[in-house]
Amino acid sequence: MLLPRDVQEIDPRFVSDPYGHKLSRLLFASLVTIDPQTLEVIPDLAERVDVTAPNEYRATLRPGLSFSDGSALDADDVVATFHSIVDPRLATRYAATYRRIAKVFAADARTVVFQLDGPHATFLTDLELPILRAEDAGHRIGMLGGPEPIGAGPYRLLRRETGRVVLEKNPRWYAGVPIFPEVTMLVVRDDNIRTLRLLAGAGDLALSAVPTQLLPLFAPAGLDVTSARGISTTYIGINTKAGPLADARVRQAIAYAIDRPALIRAKLGGRAQLARTPIPPGHWAFDPNTPLYAFDPEKASALLEAAGLHADAAGVRLHVSLRCGSERFRLSVARAIAAMLHDVGIEAELRPSETATLIAQLDRGQFELTMLQLPELIEPHVLTWFFGTDHIPAPGREGANRWRFSDAALDAALERGRQTVVRSERIAAYRDAQLILAQQLPIIPLWHEDVIAVRSARAKAFVVPRDGRFSTLAR
Repeated sequence: MLLPRDVQEIDPRFVSDPYGHKLSRLLFASLVTIDPQTLEVIPDLAERVDVTAPNEYRATLRPGLSFSDGSALDADDVVATFHSIVDPRLATRYAATYRRIAKVFAADARTVVFQLDGPHATFLTDLELPILRAEDAGHRIGMLGGPEPIGAGPYRLLRRETGRVVLEKNPRWYAGVPIFPEVTMLVVRDDNIRTLRLLAGAGDLALSAVPTQLLPLFAPAGLDVTSARGISTTYIGINTKAGPLADARVRQAIAYAIDRPALIRAKLGGRAQLARTPIPPGHWAFDPNTPLYAFDPEKASALLEAAGLHADAAGVRLHVSLRCGSERFRLSVARAIAAMLHDVGIEAELRPSETATLIAQLDRGQFELTMLQLPELIEPHVLTWFFGTDHIPAPGREGANRWRFSDAALDAALERGRQTVVRSERIAAYRDAQLILAQQLPIIPLWHEDVIAVRSARAKAFVVPRDGRFSTLAR
């Protein structure tokens, strides 16, 4: 399997990079998991989860569970894992999500009881926390060059080094033998070299790792190209505190200036859906009536004029920087967007950088525009992490609201969506949230890219998952 970037972290309590997240879900198992096609919560280590009160959940483990080293997996391991995620000494990345658990305890060896501080509609998806051995829960695990991390997922880690990860089947996985018992993940950073390796038979599988303009090369070589509707969102993020960008009219002008259908055709070969909101079409919370910014450069120019940004003698109204990743394909898209902005008087200077550097700059507010991808959105409460006032990155405060966006009505709508367990009421709350985001535009959703797999004959059994994860390597 060919990857475009290296795995940075595999301890599921600290992982933030997309490939580390996907790998960690192969090594570790959770009480529940997400069906890769329906995107609904399904049992994993737990054979069932019962809601015994509005703020109490009871998880019953499957019988006879064990970790890859043969040690038994029971309720004590689950309790230790959930305690560790909020341990201030560990300072895990996701502690804030789990502080709503007032108490978690083992009722017996197979039963775990969670008591929350109040109703919390998203808790079922929060149970998708990979379970560690109790003896490992008190410290960080999976460091490069360190001991093998012990999990209960379909695979165990045979070898990990920079640029290469080798997995073999976990003989004690409760679900049996994975579809692909041995998997080598090889990092090939260059798009062209990755393509050449596949064509030469030096790679069997690439998942969303080949630019769409190169896809026509594969069929003549006997490789299969197949896809599924994706649920990630490519977007332009805007620093809403940066000079003229604080004016919503300027942000709306940028949205009108970008010809998204043309970009989808030219850069993605039509393999994407136009995005209205960060919630993808087909999701239960998606509101198809959310306003859509159609390509309209005249309206963009009028909004810029109304915002007091008058064109100079060269026709320039505004200078901005556009930060993006350094991958060749993303750079080509960013250049096309910069050209479209130029046509309405916005001069965008491209500033590419590696992902870690880019995120650090965004967290510190050192940007004006950026192009990023929101990972798979399954539980819409994740919007709080990206847009909630309490999640603007700052010393001692975690979050991904790098846009410095604060809106009391949005915070209230997102909180309503969290508190109620009634689906119709959650839909109404997220409808309001999507409308506010569309009007204020802290980000401009561009498209939801298809998940595309290039497969050799050896990888034909791989089913393309909508969530873009690697779970279908196993089942």
